[in-house]
Amino acid sequence: MGFFKTCLDFLGHAALTPFSSFGGIFSSQQPLFTHTNIETYGPSDFGDAYLPRINPKDCRYPGLSRIGYRPCNGISKTCWLRRKGYKDYDVTTDYEETVPLGITREYWVTVDRADLRPDGQRKINGVALNDTYPGPLIEACWGDEIVVHVSNKYRDNGTTIHWHGIRQHHSNEMDGVNGVTQCPIAYGQSYTYRFRATQYGHTWYHSHYSLQYPDGVAGPLIIHGPSSAEWDIDNGPILVADWLYNTSFAAFNCEAYDCGTETPPKADNIVVNGIGAFKQPNGQWTNNYFKTSFKSGKKHLLRLINGSSSSSFVFSIDNHTMTVIASDLVAIKPYTTGSLLLGIGQRYTVVVEANQKPSLYWIRTTPAAGCSSFRKNQKGEFTQVKETTSFIAYEGAPRLPYPDSTSVKNKGVTDTCIDESHISQNRLIPKVPWKVSTKPTNDVSRDSFTAGYEKNVNPDLYPPLPFKHWLLANDSNSQPLWVNFSQPTILDPFINPPFSSITRFEESYGYIYLIVDGQFLFHPSPNFQNISTGHPIHLHGSDFVILNQDWNPYDPVNSPKDFKFDNPARRDTALLPSGGYLALAFKPDNPGAWLMHCHIAWHASSGLALQLVVRPREIPNVNGDLLPVFKGCESWRKWDREDPIVQTDSGI
Repeated sequence: MGFFKTCLDFLGHAALTPFSSFGGIFSSQQPLFTHTNIETYGPSDFGDAYLPRINPKDCRYPGLSRIGYRPCNGISKTCWLRRKGYKDYDVTTDYEETVPLGITREYWVTVDRADLRPDGQRKINGVALNDTYPGPLIEACWGDEIVVHVSNKYRDNGTTIHWHGIRQHHSNEMDGVNGVTQCPIAYGQSYTYRFRATQYGHTWYHSHYSLQYPDGVAGPLIIHGPSSAEWDIDNGPILVADWLYNTSFAAFNCEAYDCGTETPPKADNIVVNGIGAFKQPNGQWTNNYFKTSFKSGKKHLLRLINGSSSSSFVFSIDNHTMTVIASDLVAIKPYTTGSLLLGIGQRYTVVVEANQKPSLYWIRTTPAAGCSSFRKNQKGEFTQVKETTSFIAYEGAPRLPYPDSTSVKNKGVTDTCIDESHISQNRLIPKVPWKVSTKPTNDVSRDSFTAGYEKNVNPDLYPPLPFKHWLLANDSNSQPLWVNFSQPTILDPFINPPFSSITRFEESYGYIYLIVDGQFLFHPSPNFQNISTGHPIHLHGSDFVILNQDWNPYDPVNSPKDFKFDNPARRDTALLPSGGYLALAFKPDNPGAWLMHCHIAWHASSGLALQLVVRPREIPNVNGDLLPVFKGCESWRKWDREDPIVQTDSGI
């Protein structure tokens, strides 16, 4: 796999265009800047398709370099830029206040139908970015401007790209949610996403058009920056996902309508970085595993991502422990563990020391009980899935097709679906601390919601939803979300169309509290039900603090007594415990129309989501910064008139 980057300095600003001619990873048909400064990166010996190609020491800050700042990440991974006599840019820098100004990095990606066979079995109606799953690794450095040109060549659907966990501070129109921040990108059209990497770490990007991302439109994103612990080798992202052979749009019909054993939809397999083993009719497994290399005595950085449609996993590496140094895009105080629950949409950065004898060791992605959905036989056994889905191979290890008996499952690894606890176990403590106000700026009784389920809905009372669905309900909202593709909220943040599920916040200070409960807070209809399951809740536009996660229902009198205010865990995706509640808080410092939703694809598509419109009077007008959105909507409406799209789910 080739990877090229070309740098062009112009008046102190630099642009970089990466591409590759291998496997469609980056479009080789786009023009490059002509310059002699070209660097080429090749694949690893073990065929790791997603190893980072940008070396942190090569990150460029023309303006800061001219005044004496120099890279210091090679001295200590906790440092980034240093100038004698001045404060460093490092892991303790408040990245919401101070960010170095980097260069521009520009990418081109295309959404189109693809023949996807990650485990050798063909997926029906696969869709992908640049003909590969996962999509191309997009990289930048802390403070860089990221520019991604997305073209839609998939005739059956529109598309968007959401940059999961990126705050999009004052760039709401780049969040990539159709019906909320833009219209879908019409067939034959393009949309340019342009935003600054004010955070650092790793995440992923995916389509937010209906159920498109489980069909293959997803990929990893790395923003290089300082770390809270030392490491030697970056092994790159490890994107774990459940995988369906059927198209996700067809599978969703079993969520909306009864399909017997297919309710909820069952995944067929687990894939890691687009690779999965397959159980053949004779009972033997194909030797098709993602593998990554370890060098004895070195500390390896692994960037874990769960890009599933409906499954959480317990992640572990046989015979090895992990030092956790970041949760989502937040650097934390390091701690050591033998396993991690990796919820849908969540990410962890871990350091693993290669301190075992040179051999091969299994990486296990154990489906979490009650938080995963795979096909099973009559005995309750998985028909196709096993937890040993990939492995690490030490340099000098015997060349075997997969690990032997030296690979031993770590003690204490279970399939329990419980988030990492920052309260009982004092984990996930951010390196940049927040002191949360004990008094919310909003009315918490108004902004408390129940995650519930409705079936046998009267189609005359709830058009256009004559099927069972999920929703977030309270006294002022008893409807599931159903966006209007042609009229995104950002273009008129004060309208309240049916099924828009909008909650507005005019506050510009302090912290907004939100309570999401898995038990009855409010009964909107006789059909409203609580189903015992966990929901990974993701908030766009802000990191949130976790005031508390509890397996007991929320009590407005007593539950706040357990809230943590002194530097609580901070992230963008957290588990609503089955039958319990999730109390979170965020700063209302980012005007825009933002989505909060369950990241189980079937739940989000049936309506388990809200729109949080923050400081609507400060959202830019249509003729200013939102002109690209307006033009994109013109193209979408024209295409929709000529070839109407039938919206069969919430749209997100």
